[in-house]
Order: sequence, then structure tokens, then C-alpha cells
Amino acid sequence: MKVSNLIMAATLVAASTAANATVNVGGYSFADNAFADALWASSGSFTTSGGSLASVLTDKDAGTWAYSYSPGAFVSLGFTDNVVYNGAGADLAIFELGIPDSVKVNIGFQTKSYLTASTGYNAGGYALNVALVDLSDFGFAIGAIPNYVTIGLDIQGQSGTVPSLPLVGALQPVPEPESYALMLSGLGLLGFMARRRKTNS
Repeated sequence: MKVSNLIMAATLVAASTAANATVNVGGYSFADNAFADALWASSGSFTTSGGSLASVLTDKDAGTWAYSYSPGAFVSLGFTDNVVYNGAGADLAIFELGIPDSVKVNIGFQTKSYLTASTGYNAGGYALNVALVDLSDFGFAIGAIPNYVTIGLDIQGQSGTVPSLPLVGALQPVPEPESYALMLSGLGLLGFMARRRKTNS
């Protein structure tokens, strides 16, 4: 009886951990649901690695990408399974492939340019670069949650290239309420078992 209770408690705790499974991209760890998963708007004519603009920008594969040479090209990406919030340090990772290029990031009413830097990893046969964005740079208070992020992709580098965007991920995702519920129920069961064992001793 005690063994079956212990197995049940371990299963509940494992389930809560699985809900926050991690995905590693370019040396950075993300919650499984931390990537932008909605294309809210776009402008420009895009070339993709295959598939629609929405599909290549909202999957979890750093090897799928989109780029555009259209003046003013941009994408606005949202997070429906998760949120991006302003914590301590970098909050958002914008990945880019090939030669490091600059991306324009618009959040709220401000726009800033970021030059991506090599991660030392490859994806889809190309060098994988990243720009780390701190929401504090845009005037957000700690704990603030923007609705979406707009990324301008029309800055041409000295080599004539433009950014090839594969993924955008939240570095500090907010744990989902159901994860807390699972974890607390698992811990509660463990506490109950420990108390029962002490009473029976």
C-alpha cells in the first residue's frame, strides 16, 4: 500500500516537471512552450525554408526560417501558450541564421536595433546567431507583460544580407497555473504520506 502511494505521488510530481520540459536552442534553455506561436501581422514578400510564413516562425525548429528584402518588412509575433515578461536580465531571445545581421525590435512604443551574435551552434546547415533583448530597455517595469513583439527584418548588412529569422523565445516564461496545481498536489500527497507514516510509527 505504501509503495503504491509513493508511486502515485512520484507520478504527480513528475507530471508537474514534464509540464515545464525544457528545449535547448543555441545553448539556451527554454520551457517547451516558450516560443512565439502566433503570427499576428506581417509586411513584405518573404522567402521561407519551406511552408508558410506562420509555420516556419511558430514551430520549435531553429532550422526553419524566413527572410525578406522588401523595404519595411516585419513580423509581429505573439505567445498564446506562454507570455514574455520582464524579469532580471534578458527576457527574449531572437535567433537568426547565417552571417550575423541586425534586427529592429519594436515593443510598446519604442524601436531598438540589435546586432545578433554567434551562439557557436548551427541549425539547418547555417550558423545560429542570437540577439538577447531586455524589456527594461523599452521602459517596461519588472513583471510587465507585453502583448506581442514586432521584428523588423529589412536591415541590410555590409555583406548585403538581411536577417533570416527562425525562432523567437521567452527566456523567462511564467509557469502555468496548472503546473503549480500538479506540483502542489504531488507535494501535498507526499506530506500526507509522511504524516501517516509518522502516526503509524
